[in-house]
Amino acid sequence: MAENHCPDCGAQVTGGRDGCHALIDEMMAQAHADVRYAAAYRLAFDAYCLQHPDKYCVSKKSYVAHLIGLCHGLEHHGNPATYWAIPQWLNKPRTLDRPSPPPTRGNMTVADAHGASSPEEHARRVRRWAESVWRAYQPQHELARRWLQQALKAR
Repeated sequence: MAENHCPDCGAQVTGGRDGCHALIDEMMAQAHADVRYAAAYRLAFDAYCLQHPDKYCVSKKSYVAHLIGLCHGLEHHGNPATYWAIPQWLNKPRTLDRPSPPPTRGNMTVADAHGASSPEEHARRVRRWAESVWRAYQPQHELARRWLQQALKAR
């Protein structure tokens, strides 16, 4: 019998973890097929990864990348001109501590963002979902902002 929710994020989705992953895969395919959906994909992926940290944020580097990527997407509007400062900064040797993910990682999931009827609705849904995840990570906001500022200064 198939699970009706994702054990990682709580999404109400047939197929459990695999069904949840299928939703983010569909969003990625949509972003590749239609540029109007692509602008929100990076924000969606960072939110997804932070809700599934046991798979997508195992290393310090991946955790930091998604945390500051989410910060950048929400507080800097995902500006592509500055986003690339993040991986450039992370690819230089540095000592980083990996914070522990919060026990609850937002009250919205990929299931809430999936299935929008227009690119505009899709962007709104993704933003609300990402804001929900960001609120859950509130104790790490200042750390994320500090790392992001370091990345932006290093550009």
